[in-house]
Amino acid sequence: MGLLDKIFGDGETAQKAKDILGGLINAAAANNVEKRNQSDPVIEENRRNAALSGDSWGDEMPSEENQYNYNGTYTEYFENIFSTDFSEYRTEKSTDYARTAYTFFTGASKVLVVELMPESSSSCKLRRECEKEGTAYLRFYYNHDGWWNTRSYVKGRIGKALKA
Repeated sequence: MGLLDKIFGDGETAQKAKDILGGLINAAAANNVEKRNQSDPVIEENRRNAALSGDSWGDEMPSEENQYNYNGTYTEYFENIFSTDFSEYRTEKSTDYARTAYTFFTGASKVLVVELMPESSSSCKLRRECEKEGTAYLRFYYNHDGWWNTRSYVKGRIGKALKA
C-alpha cells in the first residue's frame, strides 16, 4: 500500500483523486525539467561577457593567454608568469605528490607561497603553516573544469597578495 492509498483509501472516488494528484505531480515535474533545460538569458550573457573580458572562468576558453593555450605545461605557464611579471622576487619550487609550491622571497624574507594542486586535493597543511607564520598564501587549481587561470587573473591575485 502506497502513500496515496493510505491518504485516500480505496474505491472509485479515491482512485480518481489519486489520478488527478498523480497528473498534477507529473505536470509539475515536467515543467521543472523544462525550466532547467531552458537557458537563462542573464546567465548566458554573463558567461559570454566573462569569456570576452578574459576572466578566468566560464564554459569557453578565453582568447587571453591561460594555462590551457600556453605552449608548455601548467607549471611552465605559472613559472613564466613568476619570472616575467614578478622578476624582482626569487622563487623556490618544491614538489610533493600532485602538488607544486612556489615560495617567493625578497632578500631572505619569505613573502608569499603559491600552491598549484588538483581540485580533488583537500590538503591544507601548507596553508595552515603559512597562516601560522604570517606568510601570504595563494592556491590555484590546475585541473578545475571551466577555470582557465588566465594571465591577468593569476597576475592580479599574486600582485594583490604581494602588496598586502
